Amino acid sequence: MNRLLAPTSDRVRIPRHCPLPRPCAGPPRRSRAAAGGAAILVAVAWLQPAVTTRAAPTPLERSVDSGLAWLEQAQQPDGSWGSGPFRGSAAVTAQVVMAMIAAGSTPASGPHAAAVARGVEHLVGCARADGLIAGDEQAAHGPMYAHAFATTALAEAYGEADDDRLADVLVAARGLIERTQNDQGGWRYQPQRRDADLSVTAAMVIALRALHDGGFEVSADTVSRAADFLAALQNVDGGFRYLPDAGPSGGPRTAAALVALLLAGRADAGVGDRGFAWLDDHPITLDAADGYALYGLAHETAARWRWQGLRADRAAAWTSWHAAIAAPLVHAQRDDGSWSDPSCPEYGTAAAISVLAMPRGLVPLFQPEPAGEPSGEPSSTHEEPR
Repeated sequence: MNRLLAPTSDRVRIPRHCPLPRPCAGPPRRSRAAAGGAAILVAVAWLQPAVTTRAAPTPLERSVDSGLAWLEQAQQPDGSWGSGPFRGSAAVTAQVVMAMIAAGSTPASGPHAAAVARGVEHLVGCARADGLIAGDEQAAHGPMYAHAFATTALAEAYGEADDDRLADVLVAARGLIERTQNDQGGWRYQPQRRDADLSVTAAMVIALRALHDGGFEVSADTVSRAADFLAALQNVDGGFRYLPDAGPSGGPRTAAALVALLLAGRADAGVGDRGFAWLDDHPITLDAADGYALYGLAHETAARWRWQGLRADRAAAWTSWHAAIAAPLVHAQRDDGSWSDPSCPEYGTAAAISVLAMPRGLVPLFQPEPAGEPSGEPSSTHEEPR
């Protein structure tokens, strides 16, 4: 078990805040349990004073708990989440797993551990012989969103999932990502090396970072080319367009691009400051006509948390922004605990919980960048994890 691909000249492990694509020394080898658990313990330690001093749940916490309870009862008998045209979607299932992780449950612990474990088992069961992880994804134009989201969720759960198949599934999933990258450096709806767009490419970069942080080697060249593709989509106004051809900037896609570029080590002050300034001037609101409000807010929350979260010089901006979006989001929650979304309420609820629970700091993938973290001179040595 744990059979990883042999090292190649460009397949390296990257420290959490080291820019790609240069080879650098990876973090110390860790067990599966430590890989996921250690980061969660660190995050819990960061938030411990705030957690222990609360006498009663806040409205935000009650909202999260109500949403989680709704999701648990909405889980399908096969362990998946999704309804209507998104019934059986691995993409929706993966997003719910990530939301439950953000709120404090893993496959091994937490109040919703059993639901997370069943969701992980369903995603593993969606893995195909060629490495693709997908269920019924016709409503999403194709299987590549599902593949990226499922790879991310499984990589985040890897440290605490008791499933001997998981490492092999993730290695195969990584292989499919690398094989299907097109000449421009991106991906789109189908597992084919044809056209590419921002949202699928951003999802793939996030998945590759999750794989890396889970202890799997990733191709520096693959990530670098994908980051180049995304960076080239930033318009002169600071926002991001959807396709390589000229087009307008959009909120959800700008948020997705910023998350991916941050995780790739490519969101320098110029890219990041311009991107967030554009979002400040064009805020994503719940009544957005494009139907992608919760998708956009989930990505913007992850981007702002990583960019601003615990940094003293940026924390005030984070706190102000999150409070401003949390209040209307809590207000928009339905009486049964769910949130609506043009796709399905399971996705809407997962996205809303991901926004509200992000300050708990329980998703290792989105840990904030520390202030003064040097870009450093990476070492040229690396170690293959086992």
